[in-house]
Amino acid sequence: MIKRFSGRVAVALSVMTIVLYSMCTSCILAFWDNDSDKKEDSDSTVVKTFVDQMMKQYYYWASEMTSSNTKKGKSVEKYFTDYLVSKDRWSWMMNGQTYNSMETGVSTSYGFHLGQPIEYFNDYGIFISYVDKNSPLAKAGITRGWQLTHIGGTDAATLVKNNTFYTELGKASNNFTFKTPEGESVSLDLTQASFQSNSVSLSKTFTSADLPALKSSDKVGYILYTTFNSNMKNEITSTLQQMKTAGITDLILDLRYNGGGDLSVCTELAGLLSPATAAGKVFITLTHNTANQKNDSDYKIKRSSGSLNLDRLFVITGKGTASASESIINGLSPYMEINTVGGVTYGKPNGMYVFLYPQNVSESKAEYAFLPICFYCMNSQGKADYDQGITPAQKRYDDLYHDFSADEDLINACLTYIGTGTYPALPVVKSTKAMPWKPLSEISFEDGFKGAYIKRMSVLE
Repeated sequence: MIKRFSGRVAVALSVMTIVLYSMCTSCILAFWDNDSDKKEDSDSTVVKTFVDQMMKQYYYWASEMTSSNTKKGKSVEKYFTDYLVSKDRWSWMMNGQTYNSMETGVSTSYGFHLGQPIEYFNDYGIFISYVDKNSPLAKAGITRGWQLTHIGGTDAATLVKNNTFYTELGKASNNFTFKTPEGESVSLDLTQASFQSNSVSLSKTFTSADLPALKSSDKVGYILYTTFNSNMKNEITSTLQQMKTAGITDLILDLRYNGGGDLSVCTELAGLLSPATAAGKVFITLTHNTANQKNDSDYKIKRSSGSLNLDRLFVITGKGTASASESIINGLSPYMEINTVGGVTYGKPNGMYVFLYPQNVSESKAEYAFLPICFYCMNSQGKADYDQGITPAQKRYDDLYHDFSADEDLINACLTYIGTGTYPALPVVKSTKAMPWKPLSEISFEDGFKGAYIKRMSVLE
């Protein structure tokens, strides 16, 4: 899906490229100008010439592109998207402000992440899936499992019916009414604020005190990991170090909302999770188009003093699990037991170079970021066959009624299996009435770019 953007283009023709393999989050919405694709920049011809060179040289399907693309009468966005082949559902572009916000993790918002338990539970209610640390929602004490029932005094169903849900949600300040998991109605006046997000949204250790099905010797680490961001790398490494020191016997890595990120972070994480027998072996291999086979490369597993000594890993998955998250599953599966629990993943065995425009500016001053698919990621067995997603070994459904605890179904399923060797039955569905309005996913701005990246400097040849 290509998001709209705004911003005047400077005249230059060269790029900083970054291998990208990640998903943008809901904070993107604030940066898009819905009318910008109807505008023509006076400098757009130079930018389009840059796009010509970029696509013909680096695009994975360059040999299948249309041979001509008229420069006049199109916005830069339209010009870029007209190059994309029909099978490509991943390439996109964004403005520089959005890219910089994604990289730094600093955004201005309430901290909302929303979902609906429609699949299996048949519930169209709008629930908090998780809350960004340091955000206004977090400071107000709102957690996963709370239901958003009204915005500005109007019930959510009416807002969705009228296609005004995100208009109201996007306002700088508003009144929100929630229903807690205990059934209490809570009304709060909130204002968006700028804050630094985190990649490790939650970490904890479960024992038999949390779930009697666990053995007394079980000490299960749990990490809710939401982005492979190089600026936040210390969060995941320090968390795993703490768990190693604590002597965990198993690990649950929750990637259900992780759309990817920096491929170098992904590779480092693989080294921390893999068994000693995998040291020095290929994690993933990048393969490019025929013209760029010189850039094909292997990423090998490097263990360190902080590496865990586990022979299996539990990974919670969902439709938001994409790219670098999928590479953890695909890349480590030849070397250890990977137990996937949850939903089918997004399906993105490929990645992008991010071409920043104009040349020789800092990331904070880039005006455009182009993200065409440039390579595929294969594991050591040559496997990269999950364009339609990775099907979990234990198919279950996102339980939005509970916070991240031993009561939440996906976490509970992993813990029960660790303790007993079998998964529990699916939860009993409560009597819910499907609301006569379209699902949130049909109007959501959270289905943004999925992808992974490795930072490096380069120019068009």
